Amino acid sequence: MGTICFLYLWLATLLVAHGFRGTGPTNSSSDNIPICMENLDMCLHIYAADRETCGENWCQCCNRVEPHRAPMYAYCMQHYGKLTYIPKLPGIEYLDLKNNFLTSHNMTERFFTNITHITCLVLAQNKITWLDQSMFRNMKNLKCLSISGNPLQSQTIVRSMLSVPGLQALSAAECGLPMLNKNLFQNISSDVKYFWFDENSINTSTYDMTVFCPLTELQNLALRVCNIKYITSECPLKIESLDLYNNLMDNFPKTCMHNNESMFPNLTLLSLEKNRISSINEACLPKLRTLDLTANLMIRLTENYFDQKNFPVLTELDLKSNAGATPLIPNNTFSNPSLIRLSLDDNRISFDIHRAVETNAFANSRIMQLSLTGNTFKNIDNGRFVQLFGHLPLRKLKLSKNKLDLLALKTLWIFKNLELLDLERTEIASLPDGAFDSFRNLVHLDLSDNKITSISELTFNHETRQRLKVLFLDNNPFICSCDLMWFKEWFVSQPKVFLRHTDTENKYTCENIPGVNLTDFSMAKQACLLSQSLNVMIVFTCTLVIVTLTIASLVFRFRWNIRLALYEAFRGRGDVRMMRLLTDHFDYDVFVSYAKEDLPWVYQRLMPELESRLGLRLCVHERDFIPGNNIVDNIVESVQSSKKILMVFSKDFVRSQWCQFELTFCMNHVMNYDDVLLIVCVDDVASRDMTAAMMAVLKTTTYIQWEELDDAVDSFWGRLRLALHEIIPRGGALP
Repeated sequence: MGTICFLYLWLATLLVAHGFRGTGPTNSSSDNIPICMENLDMCLHIYAADRETCGENWCQCCNRVEPHRAPMYAYCMQHYGKLTYIPKLPGIEYLDLKNNFLTSHNMTERFFTNITHITCLVLAQNKITWLDQSMFRNMKNLKCLSISGNPLQSQTIVRSMLSVPGLQALSAAECGLPMLNKNLFQNISSDVKYFWFDENSINTSTYDMTVFCPLTELQNLALRVCNIKYITSECPLKIESLDLYNNLMDNFPKTCMHNNESMFPNLTLLSLEKNRISSINEACLPKLRTLDLTANLMIRLTENYFDQKNFPVLTELDLKSNAGATPLIPNNTFSNPSLIRLSLDDNRISFDIHRAVETNAFANSRIMQLSLTGNTFKNIDNGRFVQLFGHLPLRKLKLSKNKLDLLALKTLWIFKNLELLDLERTEIASLPDGAFDSFRNLVHLDLSDNKITSISELTFNHETRQRLKVLFLDNNPFICSCDLMWFKEWFVSQPKVFLRHTDTENKYTCENIPGVNLTDFSMAKQACLLSQSLNVMIVFTCTLVIVTLTIASLVFRFRWNIRLALYEAFRGRGDVRMMRLLTDHFDYDVFVSYAKEDLPWVYQRLMPELESRLGLRLCVHERDFIPGNNIVDNIVESVQSSKKILMVFSKDFVRSQWCQFELTFCMNHVMNYDDVLLIVCVDDVASRDMTAAMMAVLKTTTYIQWEELDDAVDSFWGRLRLALHEIIPRGGALP
């Protein structure tokens, strides 16, 4: 029974995808036959409460489309040999006789006397070995017949059933039949449009589809689970839908005949789900609109894989659940302007890695429905996401079962026309105010199974709340408090917006109150008002603390800037400095602070100029510090024994802890003696690398930049001599 039900549901879905619509079955339209078969099965399972006993207590009857109207569906099944006749079933159009141990001995014209008016008959899962079309001679309305799951003895039975006048849908799956003889349907008259021949005993890897050529009305063919590896045909087939689910195909099926004539010139839907296909070399499918390659081995795609050369009007493409390694998607893989719907679900594609998905993989695409469920977005940032998908005119986007750690919800605002957005299981913890207000067409939003604890009243404005028809927020760890009371009221007033079709998925519970559902949670208004006042006080206090800490942090960060600014504003005219120069005894003229990596510049450039040419005595710690003394004592004594202090700033100076100590000590020293630091920069130091003290000095002190150009070198020494003029001995500066 499960196989037959699955077939019904599959074909109904298949036809709906091709535009077959309608509220229920009718006798006048053959296009509704598979929909009626779906209703027959769904009535049994979904509307059990609305079923009633009928047919002399042998059957259950109901109406799938309108449960409270006269029954249209009857189930006289699973009596296992006890049912020897069909009772009267007035008004019934669809009858299921599965699992009654019916045999060919029962199958006479007289056996069907009471049901000559029915439209759909299911004889599946019985013990029928032989049938003839004459048995159905009086069933003038019969459109749909299932003989699946019976041990048929001959292929000619299938020929006979296809010849039943007016029959438009036949299921002969699981009948133990071999591949049909190529000439079986020659000179046949058949009205059948839908034919299932799944799970039969196909004993060859190459399936010759020439047998179906005489069936001029055939539109939909299913050959699922038949061990088919290759297909061939001596003539073009007029079918519009072909299902080759779960076969053994290693390559895309052959669709080109001689002179590149199409083997399937009218084919609009091709299902190759669950095969072993790894590549597409050539295709001749001028009208194919839907291609299903789910659960294959499409690992390494190539540029223009699905372009208009192979698929001129391809509209829908399924590439879900490809086994093996993660697929690699190069540029222009989906550059087919006719492609509207694409599914890449459950492929573990790393969209954040450029070598896995190249930047222009979706270039020249006009995809409107994109499903990317179950892939990898963990490290994708806003810029990368926009590069990949920003140009697509999306209306439906599914990103469920992904980690969107770095992706901001506001990035999705580029898709102005979104109608459906699925963010289920994306580990979203909070929803910013107005997060979805920019989507003027959004009616379906799924945020279930995330980490959302609270929802602000500003998250969805009034217009958004009115527009949303579906908002799933189940299985989130809500913290039930006063802040969530507004949402509870919305939830209770419009349950159809928030609840799914099955109760098992509708889990809206309070994480902080075990066993309490959101609908049962309540709080007194007075308690919430008190909480609001307390919240205002807390916010004010926290704001004051934050402001105070911020000011303290800024003062600490810019302490040297502030100190130097105050020093410049209040220092004297240099009397203290001049008095010190005249009265104190100095061992050195200039104390030089530098990083050891800059020692070559000091030895080769600075010392020859200042000592040899200007006659100054420099304190260079590599040469002049007293061995054995504490390094701090050496620094303090040398600075105090020097008339001037010169700092050599560089990238290495920034990284040296001793240089930073010398800078801090020297800044305090010059402030105490009303002096200034002499700063030279021997290379470019990025401001982000400098310490606060260095930044403060460079902002308040004119420094001298070293450059290797001849004119620049002359200028450098001239400026340095000018800065040292107070201590240069007479006659020491050479012309």
